[in-house]
Amino acid sequence: MKLFTRRRLVVAALAAVAGIGIVGCTTTPPPEAAGGGAASTGDGGEALPIEELCGDGPVKIAHVAGFGANSWRKITQAELTDELSACPNVSLDYTQADGDLQKYITAINSYVAQGYDAIITYDDFGSQALSALQNAHRSGVAVVPYIADPGGQVGVDYNGYVQYDFDTEGDTMARWLQPQLDQGGQVLFSGGLPGGSPSTEALWDGFWETDKEIGNPFDSLTQNPQPSNWDPAYEQRAMSGALAKYPQIDAMVSDYGVASKGGLRAFINAGRPIPPLATSATDNELGCMWLQNHEANPQFQLLTLDGTTTVVRIAARKALAAVNELPDNEPEQFELETFVDTVNGKLPTCEPDLPPDADLSSDLSPDELAAVFQ
Repeated sequence: MKLFTRRRLVVAALAAVAGIGIVGCTTTPPPEAAGGGAASTGDGGEALPIEELCGDGPVKIAHVAGFGANSWRKITQAELTDELSACPNVSLDYTQADGDLQKYITAINSYVAQGYDAIITYDDFGSQALSALQNAHRSGVAVVPYIADPGGQVGVDYNGYVQYDFDTEGDTMARWLQPQLDQGGQVLFSGGLPGGSPSTEALWDGFWETDKEIGNPFDSLTQNPQPSNWDPAYEQRAMSGALAKYPQIDAMVSDYGVASKGGLRAFINAGRPIPPLATSATDNELGCMWLQNHEANPQFQLLTLDGTTTVVRIAARKALAAVNELPDNEPEQFELETFVDTVNGKLPTCEPDLPPDADLSSDLSPDELAAVFQ
């Protein structure tokens, strides 16, 4: 079954694609804000270090996630806390909405009412929550969504935005898989919350756009991403159902490698050979699983694109730049690094002294990662 991909809403102020590194990336300056709250400005120069963005007066920042019940979200919050620790004048609060749109909107409105200076947010609901972000921005709060596209426009609906370069991510995954599969290879794509998630759909679009560009080598087993709820147990149940339904699964693609561990367990429990997996946002245990299972499953190759939790640090710097009316030369698109590529000899590691959920590509130290899961 060949797919016709949906085109996601493109943010009008997206800048040139940034490199893997954070420092030294440049973006096109966003337009001036249409309502209250200054848009951060860029001059095309070097990105400012966090210490030069802190400002002098007290700054209250809220971190609001639409969903927070997995290890990736915990590490991301720890990354944000670590980034802002360079600013003694900045306080940080955090809340997550458990996948509940109304709870998310209420949280945004509450922080505005409490006089917070900035809101950094992962909007798991896309354009359904855009009006809340617009209202916060018009009220003079610096608003910076990250990763999940809320719709709207930088400088008009919010002050800054940073996401993965989903087109490059999907392109990398598709081109990596192509040589491993015969024409018409059956691909199962998983990720996101039931009902759809903007970031998952963005990667889906990027993958299937490249599929068209390279001659349609893949067939999709589903019309939309199979939800993983970004949770290994949920993914294991979903994959068990898929294995019962589909006699042939030639490859797996996912947006969250931590959840994909559940999919791998489903293959193992069903006695089915594990196919190649292209994924992102992985952890220590996934590397251990590959090392334990590859010999018995020679087709089980692994590609991981990582550094995902560090993106929130860029959002933090954008928020501070907006609050303090300083230049914002941070990227609006972030290209993930190839962390594991077993086809080309970049093998995973397994760190027994770190928690299974630890993201080894994180900017946190081993001790800081261990503390996240205590």
